[in-house]
Amino acid sequence: MQDDMMRRLREAAPKVGQDTTAQDFDMQVFISAGMPEGVLRALFAQAMEFPAGRVRFVVRGFTPQKLGVLVSKLRGLFPDPQTDHITLEVDPNAFRAYAVDAVPLYLVKDGEKWYETKGSQSLFAARENVQQRGKSAHGELYAIAEPDMLSVIEERTKNFDWKPVMARAQERAAKNLRPGFDLPTATQDGTAYFVPTFRVPHDIKSPSKDGAGQVLLAKGGQTINLLDYTRLQVPVIVFDPSDKRQAQMVKRWIQQPEFANADLFVVGFNLQAIDAKTPVTVEIAQSYKRPVYPFLSKLNDRFGVQAVPAIVQQEGPRLRISTFKPEDF
Repeated sequence: MQDDMMRRLREAAPKVGQDTTAQDFDMQVFISAGMPEGVLRALFAQAMEFPAGRVRFVVRGFTPQKLGVLVSKLRGLFPDPQTDHITLEVDPNAFRAYAVDAVPLYLVKDGEKWYETKGSQSLFAARENVQQRGKSAHGELYAIAEPDMLSVIEERTKNFDWKPVMARAQERAAKNLRPGFDLPTATQDGTAYFVPTFRVPHDIKSPSKDGAGQVLLAKGGQTINLLDYTRLQVPVIVFDPSDKRQAQMVKRWIQQPEFANADLFVVGFNLQAIDAKTPVTVEIAQSYKRPVYPFLSKLNDRFGVQAVPAIVQQEGPRLRISTFKPEDF
């Protein structure tokens, strides 16, 4: 008899790909706004007798554009509509994970495992039925009034025309990935040094280890050398790809072992891609067989490059910026 009753209880321990949020609760109650209000009021009132947040009420979805209506209706049945004691969530994944097709259904944690019981009953009765391994169904079950939000999303996605959206996204990407910043061409070879700094706008504090006070991390007005806390991982090459001389120099540089992993950044306010929907940096990257990034004005505030082509490398607590007069090939 005991074995038979055990078989009628479906163990609901979350598996890979299932609802893992269940691990944060002692009980999950799958409900619907279509249930009698008296039943819902009673369940919400009982949840107030459990530790805060340990009972999770779950609904499958909501009519599109009417989430607020659903939440207001259900919270209006709480003993206190403003309380944070009760957890109420929309989670169609959980309904699918546990194959919930009628409500109320309870998942109750007993030890390290989860067990299911269903039908109109109190939270206390659901817990007791699981502990005693009683029959799995108690009381009346109700149809789920809310739509499966995953099905709604899947259907809308399937019927949605993505082409205009993708076209706009490509155009935005092409615009945003343009350098939009110019630097003059170097007229002679040279080397300069630059220290990237940051001025602390106000005191920055952190709690002390014992939590009894605060520790001052940085004082307002203090100037910090960024290279004391970070480092330039690889050389940075900055150039204007519209200048064929610079383009050839860079291709030659990246063949050298010391610059094989260098990051490439380009300047040129008027750089244009052949295809208006393709970022110009993507087209340039194809020529160099590696990513190419736009060199923005704010970025140069941290590099101090004055002319191109230039190679930036870290040398101790400062950056060494080597500029080269373009050569004719």
